[in-house]
Amino acid sequence: MSDVFVVHYHEIGLKGRNRDFFEETLARNLKRALRGTGYERIRRGFSRITIDFKAENQLDTAVQRASSVLGIANVGVGRRVRQDIDEITDVAVQLMQAEPFDSFAVRARHSHTTFPLKSAEINEMVGRQIQNATGAAVDLKNPDATAYIEIFGHSAIVYRKRVGGRGGLPVGTSGRVLALLSGGIDSPVAAWRMALRGAEVEFLHFHARPFTDPSSVRQVEELLRILVRYQLRCILHLVPLGDAQREIVTHAPASLRLVLYRRTMMRIAAALAEQREAQALVTGDSLGQVASQTMENMNTVSAAIPGVQVFRPLIGMDKLEIIDTARRIGTFDVSTRKYQDCCVLFE
Repeated sequence: MSDVFVVHYHEIGLKGRNRDFFEETLARNLKRALRGTGYERIRRGFSRITIDFKAENQLDTAVQRASSVLGIANVGVGRRVRQDIDEITDVAVQLMQAEPFDSFAVRARHSHTTFPLKSAEINEMVGRQIQNATGAAVDLKNPDATAYIEIFGHSAIVYRKRVGGRGGLPVGTSGRVLALLSGGIDSPVAAWRMALRGAEVEFLHFHARPFTDPSSVRQVEELLRILVRYQLRCILHLVPLGDAQREIVTHAPASLRLVLYRRTMMRIAAALAEQREAQALVTGDSLGQVASQTMENMNTVSAAIPGVQVFRPLIGMDKLEIIDTARRIGTFDVSTRKYQDCCVLFE
């Protein structure tokens, strides 16, 4: 008997012939996320990934990291046992007795196995012993606690604790993009939403040093320390924009400067994207949110880089939806700190 995670996918099960590629990428991402947590091995098969742990491990840290890996529906934390109904029952009772509850259910399933009992029979037999041990009532619709039993391959996994994942697709299954990242609320959410769709996101931040202090760079670096929990590897490109802005201020009226700043940024971003073999740019634009994000202005900005794909994953979201996502992924508090934005330089 050993500690084990059982990882269930989100959308991977729909991928048909490409499923093996998606599973392999997810397993590789889990290995990277779980470095240093004492896991012994990661195996995939039977529409799930299992992660076995050594006697000495960091399960709390491991489950937090694993559940943040994109592409995962949920992570069950339990025990791997023999395919023996008595051992399965004993472990299920032990796990359920760990914390009190008033009602419970048993959810058993098995696949590709010669185990002699059907799922309904397992539910009944194990449920009877849990009820005898705890005195709790059976509630199949809305239980306080659930004993999960999965029988496949040459063993069974029993667990009570199940932690929800973020869903989406594994990072690295949908190509590479380059996200323009400020220190604000919107652009980190836009980058995260692209990673959620399986894109490998690299980041580009424009700063105005030495005309401004380094606060925006520090803020972006702190945001990436949060986003790396989901993407596992973040590459940041820093580009000074101050000299270009000074030229724009010298030769352009104030009403055009912000759009010209953005066109300059997009040209630089497009050149870097080609160099990095990124297939698209990503911005945090939300239609109509601010004056610079009207349809006309966005078209004008995009016209600076004809033929380059620009993704705007927040385009139909309002500010409250964006803020809610920022809170959920952990970037909101950092994004609301004050910093010197290069776009207001020389104003």
